[in-house]
Amino acid sequence: MKRKTKQNLSKNISMKPKINFFKYPSLEPNRINSYEISQLLRNQDIDKVSAKLRKQARSISTSVSLTSGFFETLCSEIYGEQGFILDITTPKKNLNQAVQKSFFEWEHICCKYGVYDFGDYEEMILTALYRDGEAFIKLHKGDMLQIELIDAEDIDNDLTDESKHIYYGIEYDAEREMTPKAYYRLLKNGKYEVIPASEIIHIKKSSLSKQKRGVSKLASAIFDTHSKDKLKKAELDRARLASELTGFFTHKDEGSILGNVEYGDDGEIRQKEINLPESVQTGTFTFLEDGITPQFVEPHNPINMEYFLKSTDRDVARSLGLSYSTYTGDLREVNYSSIRQGTIAERRNFKRIQNFIKRKFHDEVFKRWMECELIAGRIKPSDYKQLIGHFTFKSQGWEYIDPVKEVNANKIAIGAGFKTITEVLREKGVELDDFMDELEKEKELVEKLREIKILKGEIDEQDQSAK
Repeated sequence: MKRKTKQNLSKNISMKPKINFFKYPSLEPNRINSYEISQLLRNQDIDKVSAKLRKQARSISTSVSLTSGFFETLCSEIYGEQGFILDITTPKKNLNQAVQKSFFEWEHICCKYGVYDFGDYEEMILTALYRDGEAFIKLHKGDMLQIELIDAEDIDNDLTDESKHIYYGIEYDAEREMTPKAYYRLLKNGKYEVIPASEIIHIKKSSLSKQKRGVSKLASAIFDTHSKDKLKKAELDRARLASELTGFFTHKDEGSILGNVEYGDDGEIRQKEINLPESVQTGTFTFLEDGITPQFVEPHNPINMEYFLKSTDRDVARSLGLSYSTYTGDLREVNYSSIRQGTIAERRNFKRIQNFIKRKFHDEVFKRWMECELIAGRIKPSDYKQLIGHFTFKSQGWEYIDPVKEVNANKIAIGAGFKTITEVLREKGVELDDFMDELEKEKELVEKLREIKILKGEIDEQDQSAK
């Protein structure tokens, strides 16, 4: 009996179950969640749905007030009051100023059709990038460069021919399948204009390496935004109906057979006429017939409506890279610490967008502009070589949230060696060269003011020279 016991113990030890550390809940869902989890496996091709998402995004960008305001806020935060300003830093100061002036003048005549200026294109391209997910800029080269913004709808998403390496309106190189070769623009007559890729700047933020078309930044927020807007309108309609409908009348004998009838002179039964007031006037009483009772409509008071709206707005704001207070303009629950933390993260995102727009649009346009100027003989080849590596576009900075605290913090950081003056200026969107030039102008202004005071006799020239 003892031997059998030992054998049973050894058998139990050898059959000890193994623990699976990679047992993910989503791979073995219960019956309740199995359908929803299985739907996640049906991932659609992102390029096939981009056109539908673009149409939906365009609709809510104009019909929903907060979404419409988001685009205004975005352009304001990214471009500021003046947009991006060209800054050239070659050793030749006169060359820098001349080229900057020429480019500034070109910005007013850059449009192919003479309708928009460069500032208009900046805003339209940023809006298209967020709303449509992509922007197409056509470059017209001639005596001078001119640009045109092509609507994303015109680059036909439905045009696909694998035998010709055409996918969603874009033709790709046969050997290098990720390199665009031409873009097919759908014209009003139903024909296509084939535009070489060298004449197109296609700006998009890709989620996948092989993605052909851009996807709207609003894609993840479309359903939430639309649902919230519809619910809000429905609740407003209910509240309005409740306010316009004061109440109604009921008859006490409504359930009886002879409730609203009477006998006529001829002995026949007929419907009894009841005089009911159709309107209510303040300060007056109306006599009601026997059996008539007024029933007043209870005021509409939606439960948890505000919480739902706020929660949805927070989710949408997060998906767009904004703080809740910036997206909605609601500052009721904001204090210095929370708004500072939210603003820092928000501005870091804005700086990333600024750098992206500079790389993909401004830098490319300026290089093509210089090529046209070089061919036209307005820029020398030697100057062109210097200019191509010594230019940048300056973006705006932001005001301090709490000027006293932040200026003192910068002062301490500079004194301790943790920061430089140049770094502080760059955070404000000010270049060191411009700052030094302004200081020189300030010195001239101070000198002029001193001369005026001497002429007026307000100060003594000898005392000032001694100082």
